[in-house]
Amino acid sequence: MSIVVEEAPTGSRNTALWHRWIDLWNGDFAVADAIVAPKLLCHLPTFGRTTEPEGVDSPAALVRWIEDWHSNFLELTTTTSLGPFVNDGYIVGRRRFTGRWKGGEPDGADAPAGTGVDFVGIDILRIDADGLITEYWVGDNLIDMYCGLGAISEPVRARA
Repeated sequence: MSIVVEEAPTGSRNTALWHRWIDLWNGDFAVADAIVAPKLLCHLPTFGRTTEPEGVDSPAALVRWIEDWHSNFLELTTTTSLGPFVNDGYIVGRRRFTGRWKGGEPDGADAPAGTGVDFVGIDILRIDADGLITEYWVGDNLIDMYCGLGAISEPVRARA
């Protein structure tokens, strides 16, 4: 059995949805009701964060979570660094965040305000029959950002 995954053609419905998703992450919060299903299931990292994933269960709750995330940064910009890729009702893409940390989360960070951040994450979005995002998984390299902000010690890396 093989699974075919392909980069979404320019102009496809899922490509447009991905770009609106990026707009949402860049602060266009009005788009949430148009692209997110009323009932949302999120799978979010919790290390260093104060929001429980179960609480991010609707477009409004997602916006609050993203606003909370944005409140820790200045000039935060989200761009697509790979994809999107689509397959059977899913969109997968890699995002890049750049900006400056202004304080707040993660707990224990001791970097000065204005410290630059640059990290990536991968989003997996499940799309329902109506073309709305109904489930969301995020995987990102926040550990690297947390190290850069002094919230945790640099992890020991295995030698190859």
